[in-house]
Amino acid sequence: MTVKVRFDKEVRDYAKSEGVKDSTLKLTETALAEAIEEFHRRMIVLAGDTMKKATLAGILAGASAKIISSILEELMGKKLRDESEDKVEVLYATDALGQETFGRKRYEEFRKHFDVLAGENVNVTAVTFKHTRDILGRTYDLLVLDLSYDFSPNDLGRIIETVRGGGVIFILANPFEKWKNMWTGFHKSLVTPPYTIDDVKKRFNRRLIRKFEEHEGIYILNAENQKILKGPKNEKSQAKLPEREKIKIPEEIKFPKELYELCLTNGQVEVLKALEELIENDGMVVLTADRGRGKSVSVGIGSVGLAVKSKKKRVRIVVTAPELENVQSLFRFAKKSLQKLGYKPKVIEENGLIKEIYAKGIGIRYYPPTQGYRMNADVYVIDEAAGIHVPILHQYLKKPKVIYSSTIHGYEGAGRGFSVKFLKKAEEKREFKEIHLSVPIRYESNDPIERWLFDVLLLDAEPVELTEEDYELIRRKEVYFEKPDLDDWFENDREDLRHFVGIYVLAHYRNRPSDVALLADAPHHEARVLRLKNGKIVCAVQIAKEGGIPKKDIDRMAKGYKPRGNIIPDMMVKHHYAKEFAKLKGYRVVRIATHPDAMDMGLGSKALELLIQEADREGLDWVGSGFGASEELIRFWIRNGFAVVHLSPSRNPVSGEYTAIVIKPISKKAQEIVKKANDEFRIRLTEWLGDTHRDLEPEIARWLFETPFGESVNYPITLTDVQKKRLEMFVGKVLTYDTVLDAVKPVVKLYFLDGWMKPYLDERQIHLLIYRVLQAHTWEETAKFIDRSPMFTMIEVRDIIRGLWYYYKHILK
Repeated sequence: MTVKVRFDKEVRDYAKSEGVKDSTLKLTETALAEAIEEFHRRMIVLAGDTMKKATLAGILAGASAKIISSILEELMGKKLRDESEDKVEVLYATDALGQETFGRKRYEEFRKHFDVLAGENVNVTAVTFKHTRDILGRTYDLLVLDLSYDFSPNDLGRIIETVRGGGVIFILANPFEKWKNMWTGFHKSLVTPPYTIDDVKKRFNRRLIRKFEEHEGIYILNAENQKILKGPKNEKSQAKLPEREKIKIPEEIKFPKELYELCLTNGQVEVLKALEELIENDGMVVLTADRGRGKSVSVGIGSVGLAVKSKKKRVRIVVTAPELENVQSLFRFAKKSLQKLGYKPKVIEENGLIKEIYAKGIGIRYYPPTQGYRMNADVYVIDEAAGIHVPILHQYLKKPKVIYSSTIHGYEGAGRGFSVKFLKKAEEKREFKEIHLSVPIRYESNDPIERWLFDVLLLDAEPVELTEEDYELIRRKEVYFEKPDLDDWFENDREDLRHFVGIYVLAHYRNRPSDVALLADAPHHEARVLRLKNGKIVCAVQIAKEGGIPKKDIDRMAKGYKPRGNIIPDMMVKHHYAKEFAKLKGYRVVRIATHPDAMDMGLGSKALELLIQEADREGLDWVGSGFGASEELIRFWIRNGFAVVHLSPSRNPVSGEYTAIVIKPISKKAQEIVKKANDEFRIRLTEWLGDTHRDLEPEIARWLFETPFGESVNYPITLTDVQKKRLEMFVGKVLTYDTVLDAVKPVVKLYFLDGWMKPYLDERQIHLLIYRVLQAHTWEETAKFIDRSPMFTMIEVRDIIRGLWYYYKHILK
């Protein structure tokens, strides 16, 4: 079926009266016709200094909306849009909509013309970048994206992907030559003392502009004189409507057929068929896909299928993801599925986002990752699993019926990190079925705008492939440390940049497009790489230069002011009253990651060693880092000679970890301050473990007490004569632990505050002391913790205390 994509006389007359050239209208018709015929998106960049770009956007988007409105029935008939989507949806996104802002004025200019031409069958949603979470999961036909002043790369990724195939994106931009040299609001957020706005780079904007010029499907127009700077090869004024993939519903199905009819691809049908297995049997299903492939939608439909087919009268489904916004598509399709089956679901929202859905005998509810596994439920759904810390993912492995789903590439994706770090270990614990969805839902495969987005934001970056020869070089430590030229990387689009970012994509569990822009433009951020002799990058390090803060700012910091970017100096001033430290200069390691195929080969430690040598040569005072304190990571930093100086009072709601801050002093001045802060921290930890950090894993706490300084903390611990006599009676089996706790605790504290000469205890004994004495867990809890009986546990604790008491007796006299 062929449809006409040509603006009518009324539109053309209006456009002409506003000074719009015929060539501009033909460009827009062609872009729209190409988008409809290929079920892809097209982009038109309107570059200009004045209001003319907003005028053009209003006229061209209004004319396009009128065309789409006229063919809605044909599009629905071809299943290119849902039957319920019977209006043309338009999104206008900008940095500001407040009265008297330039963003507002451009929006009003856009509406002035758009409303005249678009017709009535149109919905316009206006949103500021700050509130783009409100539109997640929604789909639009037309997008006007105002990048005239401010935006963050995170906004870009999030907003572009809401546009469906057959849609057009209008970008309001500055003239490219001006844009290449201007600072945006995002740039201003990167300024941190002692830097000024003049120190902020403009590499990311230049990359963005270059990618507009390079990629197909993107047309560029000078909005001032309507000169076409980059246009289509041929004009087009009609479009043959594409065919959707024919859905084959299997003959034998267990879920209601109505649910299968909601599927748009055969991949989704395959997901429902796999989830049917969980009706009768326990099991685990894993879904992976690039962004926009409908995996969350499939899980939403499948969850309802499992609920309605359950033999239980009441079915509870726990849904978790890094953020509530990640699961909006899942919830919306769960609601749609229930309605299709005749239920009247009750929806509970929080800040405009669906959090819970209830229907007769069915409850589907979101919990943060660290809470979900503690809830009793029939089915557990973990969406965007790549964004959740691996130890938490393992908690859900213990559940009888569990569904993991994860984006592989996309702005919340984590490359193969999910597969590399989690699925390999999961295979050892239980069997599961894995399904990969490859066909996009919102648009057809090979969409040029998706290719552009993935390229500009490096969403599909991967590390370099390693050969057997490379492993030999790694084993021999034939590596060198280098400070790459970021101007060269970004301006010339070097493969090294993709390999560098690719290592992070696979190694870290939280990657955002803005991380790339931060590396590109922040004045205090730099990259370091560990290369093999053949040039391949095997370890990526991102550092932030901190400290050197002026005295006036330090005084403000002591009163609560938080300077951007100076995380470690700020913590040292606020938590250790170390004002002198803020004057010192150092490197904070923002990220350090090893090539995923070369883990545990000493590359991370080698990179740190060389970074410290560099900092020493540069006359810096310290190197430090802040990170989620897992046992593996804390051990890595401690073994590399770093001292712990702080632990956050609460866990990160997504990763479930406390944040630790570590420092390795280089200068004599830093040595004095950090030694004192480390002593102070260890004293605090002996108290915090009984309260603030009572739920901290003893395996982690044990490493937090380690010190690179080797000396015991100068902290007076005293016992009265009666306490000493009672301790003797306890170790002599006369008194019980519970009656001498007041005397036992100081001795245990003494052990943990001691230096290298302290008595030897094995790991199990150390964990036992932390768990029972410092964290004050009950005998029953402690017995369960070490997998022994309460009586055995009591005897073991007494034996450990006896050894410590005989060792420390002479000190406590």
